[in-house]
Amino acid sequence: MTPVQATLTGVVIASALVLTAQAETPEEISARVIAAQDEDSLLATWDSWHPEATHRIVLKYGTEQEDDVFTYRVGDVTAATDAELPKDLEDYKVTERSKPKLTTRTEDEVHHVTAVTDVEYDWQGYAGKMRQTDEFVFEPYLGGIVIRSLTTTYDYR
Repeated sequence: MTPVQATLTGVVIASALVLTAQAETPEEISARVIAAQDEDSLLATWDSWHPEATHRIVLKYGTEQEDDVFTYRVGDVTAATDAELPKDLEDYKVTERSKPKLTTRTEDEVHHVTAVTDVEYDWQGYAGKMRQTDEFVFEPYLGGIVIRSLTTTYDYR
C-alpha cells in the first residue's frame, strides 16, 4: 500500500467513524447530570455545559417563608470546595432518591428537559421528604448540543 492509499484509507475510516458516532440526546445528558452525585461524576459532565451556562437554585420552604433563590455562572465555581458549603447543611443526608421522571418539550427549536425526583432526607435528626425539579435548557454549540441553563428547585413544602 502506498502512502497516498494509506492516507486515503485513514481519512475514509475516520470520516465513517465521525458520521456514525452517536451524539448524546438532551434526555441522556440530563440523566447523566442528575445521576452525578459526587465530584468525579460531576467533572465527567463538564463537556455537556455551555461555557456561559447558568445554574439557578430555588429553595421552597413553605407558605409562611419566602423562597431563597441563588443564581451563578457554572464556569465560575469550578474551584469550589466542600468547605464552602454552608455550615447549616453539614448534617444533611439524602437517605433515598426516586428514579427521576423525565419529560421533554421543544419550543422555537430549543430543547427543554424537566426531571422530577422525590427525595427523602435526614437533617440534624429530622427525617423529611422534598421534591427536586431540574429544568434543563439546551442549545447548539460547536456542532453539538449543550446545557445553556439549569434551574433546580428543592420543594420542601
